[in-house]
Order: sequence, then structure tokens, then C-alpha cells
Amino acid sequence: MKLSWIEDLLALVDAGTFSRAAVLRNVTQPAFSRRIQLLEAWLDAELIDRRSQPMRLTAVAEHHIPEFRALLHDLNQLRTRIQSENNGMARVILATQHSLTMTRLPALLKLITQNPAAQLEFKVRSENRDECVTLFMRDQADLLLCMEESDELLLNLMPDAGRMCLGTETLMPVSALAADGKPMHRPRAGESLKLLAYPLDSFLGRIMYKHSLGALLRRQRVEIVHESVFLAGVKEMVMAGLGMAWLPESLIQRELLAGSLAALDDGLESVSLELGLYRNARAPYPPAIDRIWNLLGSTQA
Repeated sequence: MKLSWIEDLLALVDAGTFSRAAVLRNVTQPAFSRRIQLLEAWLDAELIDRRSQPMRLTAVAEHHIPEFRALLHDLNQLRTRIQSENNGMARVILATQHSLTMTRLPALLKLITQNPAAQLEFKVRSENRDECVTLFMRDQADLLLCMEESDELLLNLMPDAGRMCLGTETLMPVSALAADGKPMHRPRAGESLKLLAYPLDSFLGRIMYKHSLGALLRRQRVEIVHESVFLAGVKEMVMAGLGMAWLPESLIQRELLAGSLAALDDGLESVSLELGLYRNARAPYPPAIDRIWNLLGSTQA
């Protein structure tokens, strides 16, 4: 069985016809059809119902297409890792939240990769926090960088993982400024407060409701004008004056210094979270993870 046969099958699925798939694979249609037949012969199963018009996969092929895609992905990842290892490089997959990709990750990667002994290639998976944790727990990431509460560490769920605290992040209540230099959106008796919020089923939504939003909703009429897990988008909407929001201090430092955003008090509390870096005990390149761990550990000392 050849890897290209799986690529052919998936090209056929995506293209929908033999002729379009042959063009995508840069072969003639008869040659492409023969390659599909070779895969069917190797599997000893019919994958294409050639009696139907338009072309249709058989039930068994339809059922296993997700596995074909996963197999192709895994084989390509394996080939990349072997090539990197053969060149003396270790490939490390790091999962981290969208906001940390913009604020904390660049300096962290610069510190690691500029070390002459690093010999590392990084692949970054930037996702929502819950998705990052899932990737890590499924062994699809070697490192995990995320925000977490000091009294509810992920380490409690993953006792075999290593953890290092890389500092803290503060979620601050902020608003754009009006023409008079005062915050456009702040709690006022008898008025509705426009809020840009995070979905309650997201990590930040749960955190904000627990520490700040729940109490705010009990004493103030609030109009949630938008919900999103993408902090950069929430920041832009705050800048546009559409409402107030809690945002990471590292994401808005320049705006606070420039005076285009103002931190709110008015009984609105900031929330402090730890930045936890986790190492997977089953990572394929333990020596590479050790080098990263020792380097970062020396900077935290």
C-alpha cells in the first residue's frame, strides 16, 4: 500500500468526481482510476459505487474516511518528526490560548530558540483554552501554556504532567474614553451597562462569572452586547466604544499607557490568574523538553 493511494482517495472525496480529482493529483483520469482500484485491491473492499450517478462512496468507505484522514495526518507528522530528528532537530508541539499567542508566546519562543543548544522546531497550536487542554490530555501536544486559577490547577487533573509557573496575568475591567476623557462605559445607578462578555461555557466566561460578573449582575442592570472567546476581537470592540470588558493587562498595556483605554474601578474587581506551563510525560522527545524546562527554570529562579 502506498501513501499516495490514500491521498488519491481523499482527493476524490473532496473533488467529487474522478475527472476533477485526476486534475488535482496531476495525472490522467485512467491512471487515477487504476490507483483507486489498487487501493481497493489492497483493502479487498469496494470503496466506490461505480453503478451510481453521480459517483458515490460505498457505505464502508464513507464510514472510514475520517480514519483515512487521521492516518494520513499521523503519517505525515511521523515523517516530519523523523526528518527533523535525522537532522539533529527535535519537533515540539505547544498548545496555547489565542490571547497568549499574541502576548506571552513570542518572547517565550525567542528565549528558547535563541539558545544555541536548543536544536528545536516548534509547532504552535493556538486554540481556545478548553481545546488546548484537550489536545494536551490526548497527547497531541508536548507542552501546554495556559491561564489558570491558583486554587484550581490543571495539575490536579493531570498528576503525571510537570508544571512550571511562568508568572501571572491580570484581567482588568476597561473601557474606551469619551470626548470628556472619562470612561464611556461604567456602572451608573439607574442605567444599563453595556458589556462585552465571554460565553459562560468557556474558561474565561466561567472565571469572570465566578469572580466579578456574578456580583455585577446582582447589583447592576447589564446589557451584554456581544459574546466571544476571541480576546483580540473583544479588545477591538472595546476600542470602538461598544462596551466595557475584562481584558488581559498584557494585551492592553500600550492602550492603557496611551490613554485610549482606561481601567475601571467602581467596585469592578480585577482577576489574577497564573500562567501555567505543562510538560507531557509522554512527549516523544524527552531530552528536548528537559532542555526547555531547564532553560525556563533558570529564568524563573
